[in-house]
Amino acid sequence: MARENGGTGVLHGVEFTRTQRIRGLALLGAFVVLRATLARVWDRYFGGAYSTDPAFLAFLGGIFLFLSVGLVYLGFTRWVGVDLRAWWLDRDRIRGDLAWGLVGVVAILVVTVVGVLALSAVGAVDPSAGARSAPTPSVADGGGPTGAVTNLLLGWFFGFAIAAFQEETLFRGFLQRVLQQRHGRVTAVVGQSAVFTLAHLGYYPVSAWPLLLVVFLVGLVTGWLADRRGTLLAAGLAHGFVG
Repeated sequence: MARENGGTGVLHGVEFTRTQRIRGLALLGAFVVLRATLARVWDRYFGGAYSTDPAFLAFLGGIFLFLSVGLVYLGFTRWVGVDLRAWWLDRDRIRGDLAWGLVGVVAILVVTVVGVLALSAVGAVDPSAGARSAPTPSVADGGGPTGAVTNLLLGWFFGFAIAAFQEETLFRGFLQRVLQQRHGRVTAVVGQSAVFTLAHLGYYPVSAWPLLLVVFLVGLVTGWLADRRGTLLAAGLAHGFVG
């Protein structure tokens, strides 16, 4: 088990052994490769959109079971040997985490808008150009109220159960703590965000570099939330709502 040495939140007290660091980094590397591969499958066979087609729902459910439950949850709790539930939920801090999660939503929206406006001001390429490898917020099999509700529900499922849970656990929970053990808090927040951005190169093509800049800013906000709260709930909420 990871050693706890106090602090204002569970993550502030986590220190990993050498074996835990190696195993966690192996899971992180496997995640980056598998996520990039699945994103290409999504784009090729389902047009990068949400759908109520049974084949797509099975595909999305498979991603959840294979990556969220298998690689991330079981990988960290059984193989790395950490209390992942405690990383995410501290009952004594839950009200504050929920409030800071809302702050995080606003912060991510602000930095995203500011980032896009800044890129536009300097004549950067359209952030949506070339971003075919990423899921798009649309329903492939129809619009209207039903399509909007379907899009919302599937988007929340993807945002929280897949994207936020996987990435917050791996980057803000594990990698940020590994970096902080050796290099301090500021370097840890910035460093994990840089790696988080590079990990999206298999998800977004290099030609969509403005999106990668936005990803970096989102990583900074969620890293700051995880550092401030000492748990992942606030960062996960912010990531899930806007990611």
